Amino acid sequence: MKYYIKNFGCKVNQYEGELVAAALESAGYVKTEDVSEADVIVINTCVVTHRGERDAYRALRRALRHRKPGAIVAVIGCLPELKPVEAVDFYGNYRDFLRFMGLNIPALTPFQHRARPFLKVQEGCNFRCSYCIVPFVRGRSRSRPLDEIIREAVRLRDAGYRELVITGTQVGDWGREWGMSLVDLLERLIEVEGVRFRLSSILPLHVTERLIDFIEGHPKRLVPHLHISLQSASDRILKLMRRPYRLRQFDSTIQKLVQAVPDIAIGTDVIAGFPTETEEDFEATKSYLESSPICHVHVFEYSPRPGTEAEKLPQVPQHVRKRRVHALLEIAHRKKTGYVRRFVGRVLEVVAEKQLGDNEFVGTSENYIQVRFIGKGIKLREIYRVKIEGVEDVRAYGRVETPALHPTDVEVRDGWKHEAERVKG
Repeated sequence: MKYYIKNFGCKVNQYEGELVAAALESAGYVKTEDVSEADVIVINTCVVTHRGERDAYRALRRALRHRKPGAIVAVIGCLPELKPVEAVDFYGNYRDFLRFMGLNIPALTPFQHRARPFLKVQEGCNFRCSYCIVPFVRGRSRSRPLDEIIREAVRLRDAGYRELVITGTQVGDWGREWGMSLVDLLERLIEVEGVRFRLSSILPLHVTERLIDFIEGHPKRLVPHLHISLQSASDRILKLMRRPYRLRQFDSTIQKLVQAVPDIAIGTDVIAGFPTETEEDFEATKSYLESSPICHVHVFEYSPRPGTEAEKLPQVPQHVRKRRVHALLEIAHRKKTGYVRRFVGRVLEVVAEKQLGDNEFVGTSENYIQVRFIGKGIKLREIYRVKIEGVEDVRAYGRVETPALHPTDVEVRDGWKHEAERVKG
């Protein structure tokens, strides 16, 4: 028996897709990439943007068109929370789907189909941004129990993973129910030796002085990379968005981060063409991105979502939105390229994620740079010290300098002599 799963959307969705995959595989199903071979087809949907919803429907139509006789087609994720889905055998949340299949619901993932697996710590959101449909489909913020998180981190470490990506709808909200904070969780997680951790998206108000001190004090355990949502550099637009911060607060936060950890990679999200956005508002965002230490920018065209406050506001014409997206993408490319070039001649610690050819691999560094590298005896999921020799577009390339590392190694690695064999390209 074979299963096919297509995951869309955020890291929480991806994580829940991995839970489904683990449950199916524990029941004897084998994963396939060919939808026409599958006995069970799962479309794990996202509705945060119109494009995400459109892509999910497109995948569903393809699945229905190519399904073999008797195959089960299920739709999970956010779309079933928003509207009914026709012509399928099941639609609803992933837990109910597994019950529908007569399978146990795993509390944690024993493995994941990626070299840097996700560790979900929280889901749901208590904020009510005027453009966002997430609270309607994900509900209020709920933290995952600490002991359960630690058990999953240990299990993934023991399965051979060396980097875990901490994720949630609002990661910074973890622990509020119990009077705890995200840093309390991080302090426990770094007791799990042999693995490093990466935080996914976080709001600027959750980047506290205590969190900054923690990143500065544990650079090998919590990697120097944060993705902090901005959305707009216009305070007028931020107010209309109902974002819980203003530009001054956001900028103060990232300046403190850069001062504490000079090479930290700071990413952000920006929405182009939010309702009523003027050229002045847009220029404020462009100017800020150009001058700030931000090095990774995810650009989104504003997407009206049904039932949100922003849907009722005067809309920016689509051709204007697209022009603004293009302009921001050009800035994003320049910023990322400039950041990556800073590391030519330096050594980065890279998780090997995929083999490209003989002795050629690609992976992700601690500061979120994609690196193509040469090395012998490389094992996927392991961390290697890679000397960066150059940059092609926004991706670095280099060669392995030392054998595989564990993130809890305590040697002064920058003082190591180069003893590894140089592999000729």
